[in-house]
Amino acid sequence: MKITAARFVFISIKSHNFDAMPRLILISALFFALVDSDAQSSYPSEPLTYTIAFGPGGGNDLMSRTVVDIMRQYELYDGQNIRVENRPGGSGAIGFGVVARQEGNAYSITSTSGNFLATPIVSDTGWTYRDFTPIGLLAQDAMFLVVRTDSAFHSLEGFVAQARMTDMKVGGTGATGPDRVVAGLLAEAANIRFTYVPFQNGSGLVTGLTSRSLDAVVANPSEVMGQVAAGNFRVLAYSGESRSTAYPEVQTFTEQGYAVEFALPRGIVMPGEIPPDVRDWWVAMLKEVVATEEWQRYLQSNSLSAAELWGNDFEEFLDMTDSEYRRILTAFGAIH
Repeated sequence: MKITAARFVFISIKSHNFDAMPRLILISALFFALVDSDAQSSYPSEPLTYTIAFGPGGGNDLMSRTVVDIMRQYELYDGQNIRVENRPGGSGAIGFGVVARQEGNAYSITSTSGNFLATPIVSDTGWTYRDFTPIGLLAQDAMFLVVRTDSAFHSLEGFVAQARMTDMKVGGTGATGPDRVVAGLLAEAANIRFTYVPFQNGSGLVTGLTSRSLDAVVANPSEVMGQVAAGNFRVLAYSGESRSTAYPEVQTFTEQGYAVEFALPRGIVMPGEIPPDVRDWWVAMLKEVVATEEWQRYLQSNSLSAAELWGNDFEEFLDMTDSEYRRILTAFGAIH
């Protein structure tokens, strides 16, 4: 095809009675256009570095390696030359910073998480989500509101009614994470007040509810579904825009009359200033990834909801989520 195109250009020029200089200019312009087109069509032609901004074994690491495994299994990346690097530290600040500093590098990529938005809000990282090229949202990680099964709360309405009469204690992981945001949105939507108790990790959160030091917890489904399955915890609501594809029996906050919608973006981004044709290549390739049975099994086993937004739509989602993050954390004094 490239030889045919070049021959066509040559014949077309030869068949016209151009002066020598205009002909030379036209030949040069068409030659470089063909060279540029050839360079673009050859992507990818170099090794890919997939940076994971967290240590091995966590949710971001698992998602990233699942994507890479699928790419390798189905030979979706040319030459299968993919290097995966864990760059943990600073709640994602180090790893995301490595990618942010590679502006224009079409062979650098990373996966988003809650910290992708939260860390720059509460710390001076030198970068924000705006320093990246959004490729695609692949899944959403929304939160559950959970109580003990032996509590008096059998519905969200009952929980809210009690919170209007007594000081409730609601736990979550971290003082500025998504758990805090969802708890704040509920307090705002239901016009209630309660004491938010931050924990260092999910296991401590579960212990806090089991030991009755908490009335309820806001938690990632993966942190509490073991206790739910064992009959120890009851789920009252889900913070996604729509019901979880993993737990479709759980009603959303919105369905129950409370405007609470918040989910973590499990997506893919690249450094800033990536050429549009490269972004389009990644969008098309990742659509193949999320269509596989392996990806569907990953979503189910990790309590994630399927969600797809591509390119500019993903960018708008990040804008909206970041804005809500900042608004709620400021309103409840978590940041100033």
